Amino acid sequence: MDSLLVRRVLHNCEQRYLTPETQGRIYRYIATEEVPLEITERAIQEAVSLGAMKNSAVEAPLFEAIVDALLDDRSFEIPGSPSEKMYPSSCWIC
Repeated sequence: MDSLLVRRVLHNCEQRYLTPETQGRIYRYIATEEVPLEITERAIQEAVSLGAMKNSAVEAPLFEAIVDALLDDRSFEIPGSPSEKMYPSSCWIC
């Protein structure tokens, strides 16, 4: 993977419900791989769902709490489809 550049692009719906600081943390997690990609994706889904329910953007501390909860409970499954299917224009670019 060293020679392959992989980048995650947040869908505009994801951007709407995630503060810029939260988006920065997401990109940092992806770039540094300090959080497994599967956990990051699940956390994005949860945060966007919460943001949509409360009709406001999710702040970075709440996003980090979601990540921590997912890391603590690896058996956690989000019902439904992955974010790529939920938000078709969010994508990974190689």
